[in-house]
This record gives sequence, structure tokens and C-alpha cells, in this order.
Amino acid sequence: MLNFKLDGHLKLALCTCLMSCHQLIIGCSFVFSSIVLSKLKEPTSPIKINIEDSSWIASVPILVCPIGVLIIGILTDKIGRRKALQIGYLPLIISWLILAYANSVKLIMVGRIILGIGFGSGSCVYLYLAEVSPTKYRPLYFSVVTIFVGIGMMTESVLSMLFEWQTVSLILFVFSTVNCASMFLVPETPMWLRTRGRCQEAEAAEAWLGVEPAAVTVPAAAPVTALAVNGDDHLCGADGQAATGKPTPVAYWKLFIGPSVWKPAMLTTLFFICQQGSGFYVLLFYSVDLLRDSGVQFDGITVTAFLSLSRVIGSLVYSMLHHVRRKTLVVVSGGGMAISLSIIIVYMHMYKDVATPTYGAVLIVAFILYVFFALLAMLPLPWTICGEVFPMAVKGVMSGIVQVVGYELMFLVIKVYPAFVSSFGVECALTVFAIFSFASALYGAFIMPETKGKSLNEILSSFDTREKSIKNNLP
Repeated sequence: MLNFKLDGHLKLALCTCLMSCHQLIIGCSFVFSSIVLSKLKEPTSPIKINIEDSSWIASVPILVCPIGVLIIGILTDKIGRRKALQIGYLPLIISWLILAYANSVKLIMVGRIILGIGFGSGSCVYLYLAEVSPTKYRPLYFSVVTIFVGIGMMTESVLSMLFEWQTVSLILFVFSTVNCASMFLVPETPMWLRTRGRCQEAEAAEAWLGVEPAAVTVPAAAPVTALAVNGDDHLCGADGQAATGKPTPVAYWKLFIGPSVWKPAMLTTLFFICQQGSGFYVLLFYSVDLLRDSGVQFDGITVTAFLSLSRVIGSLVYSMLHHVRRKTLVVVSGGGMAISLSIIIVYMHMYKDVATPTYGAVLIVAFILYVFFALLAMLPLPWTICGEVFPMAVKGVMSGIVQVVGYELMFLVIKVYPAFVSSFGVECALTVFAIFSFASALYGAFIMPETKGKSLNEILSSFDTREKSIKNNLP
């Protein structure tokens, strides 16, 4: 057995950073809509937009994102995590090139639609890390992805202060191209290679990464079976194994009907409902408008840069808390977001009819705390646990399906937000976000499955029926 020593950490850290560069681009994409909308609304802008145009420019990438999620979800199982991510870079490269030379609302929409297809490839990053990271250090490496998203947001904010949005798009085109090429430096996950019977390649990848080899090797050219490795023993039939002790072949569709599949699907979907209802992505896509409507007296782009910095700090703190239970993090994160939003709501109510309210820094601090607490769990964990709770045989497809639901919920919230604020006011919208944030804390306390420090088999065992648990001598 190989010990996970310094050399293994360095190589895994390199792979993690190269894979996470994709999320840096996604972080830039989140803030990009807010920046470009603020620029297009200026009187001197050659491209004129209305409220409907604004809502579509912000939300259309999320609407089409499920297309990319489903395609990439299938490709991750068919061709591997690394190659699927490389393919996922292609729409990002094309979209940034179109946006760099866009001179009309139509071209901006085309660029944003293609960009949305590339959003879905982010699932490859979490799947990759879930399969190569040692169980003990998995939350630490996952937190790196969140840090890169925050760095991307801050990078986009800084670049927008220095360059026009078309120039920023060109810079991101170059960066996306370089990142795509860098994927050739990353090995495929040994876990996926073993499920395809490519044992020698899996052993070579394990040796290079310095991770422990899997306890069971999947035979080459095996049919779709209930594998007794990487948690797939939970996809077996009634007896789990034939009398010979070998895995029992099962129909592919039957892999999706067991409790180890539908239970985590329901729980992760509920997690996404809480996440999107808390309003964090609204702040990302409409940061300048939301800050202005809330009464912030400072430049929206500058404050957005501070919010991005808060996100990076929150990501760093999240990485330091990798030893803390996930359920605890969700309770703290949801509760902190609810309190921060409550402070904003109370402030807005107190100074509702005041033209120049005092103590304006209170709003900025509250928004910064809101972002900080969101990074402790509510932003990263719903996406993260999708790569942790599903059996290997259906992990790519099921994580893709659940993330489709998450993205469609995000689209709904982002698309409806401008009309909701127009009809009911920003204070009412923030109140809804606060209620969902509080509900998120309750979800973490009473519903969410704990995955910290557990192997995939241990996680899946918690979803087994009582009868199967007794039969397998499980608690």
C-alpha cells in the first residue's frame, strides 16, 4: 500500500489546480453578466437594452446549461472525466470569442447561450476530485475549486475596471484555450479506468498520483454489473451476488431504481432548492443592480470587487474547516446568511424614505458577511456532494440529472428576479431569500446526509433499506 506523502500531495494539488482553472472561468462568467449589464445600461453605450433584454442576458446561460450537463454527464461515464472536461471547454472558447466581437444584443445572446452549454462541464471537476482525493483530504481539495471560483469573480471585477467588456472577453478566450490544452497534463482517474477494465493504466495513474490502489479490480470487458467496488455493490439485485460469488449482471435501467440512487437524488435536489432560494446567485448575476436597489451609496462595480474578495476569503476559511462536519457547516452557513439578510432588511426598512441614509457601511458589511457565510457551505456543497453520493455505475448520469435540476432552479430565480422586484420591491425579495436561508440551516441540522470522512460505500450504506442493511450486517 502506498502512503499518501508529500509527493502525492504536490501532484494531486497540481491536478486539482489545473482542473479548477475551469471553475475560475465559470467564476468570471457569473460576474460578467452583472458587469456587462451595467455597461450596456449607460447612456453612452452603442448597444441599447431594456429590462427584458437584461433578464435574458443574465439568465439564458442557465436555461441552456442542462444541455451541457446532460451531454457531459454521459461523456464522463463513456470517455472519462478528463476528456469530457476538455470537450466542455470548447463552448467556453467559442462563446468568449463571439462576445469579444459582439456589436448587438443578438450576438451577445448567441455568445451567452453557447457559454451556458459550457457551464455544465463543471461537474467533471467535482467527479474527478471525488475519485482521486483520499477520503481524509477530500473536503480540502474540494475547497480549492471554490477558491478558484472566487478568484475568477475577483479577476473579472478587476479586469472590468481596467478594460472594456469586449477586451475582457478576449482575455478569457485566450485563458480558456490555454486551460483546455493543460488538461493533457492531468491523468484520468484510476477509479474510472478500473470500471473500464483498464487496470494497467489505473495502476500507472495511482502510482503517479501516489494514491492507494483500489481493493478490487474490475475485470476487462465486463458487462454492466453490480460492481463490488467503489460503492457499486449497492446496485446489486436482491442477493447482491450470484451463488458463485461473482457480481450479478443487471439491466442498466435497474441501476437507477435502488434506494442508493433515488434517495440521494431527492436529498441533493432539496439541497439545491434551499441554495437557489437563498438568493446567492441573484447577487452574482445582478450584483450592481441589487446593491443599488438596496440603497448602497458606493460604486456597484467596486463593491462587487469587495464581495468577490469576501468570497475568496470565505473559500479559504472553508478549506481550513475541512475537518468540520458538513452538517455543521450548512447550519452555520444558512444561519449566517439569514442573519446578514435580516440586517439588510431592517436597515432598508429603517431608512426607507431617507434620501441619504447614514451608516451606509452597515449595508456593505452585511452583504460581505452574506457572501462569506454562503461560501462556508451553501454555495459549494450542493455541487460537491453530487460527486460523492451516487454509485460509480451511474455517477456521471445521476450527478448530471441532479445538477440539471439545480441549474433550472437557478434560471427560474434569475429570470424572475427583475419582474419580482418590479412588482413587490427588493425588500420583499430579500425577505424571501432570508426565509430560504433559515430553511437551509434546518435542512443541514435535520435532513442532510453526512459525507465528511466517509468512503463511497459508507455513504451509500446510509441509503440502504433496513432489510438490506440487516442482511449485510450494517447498522
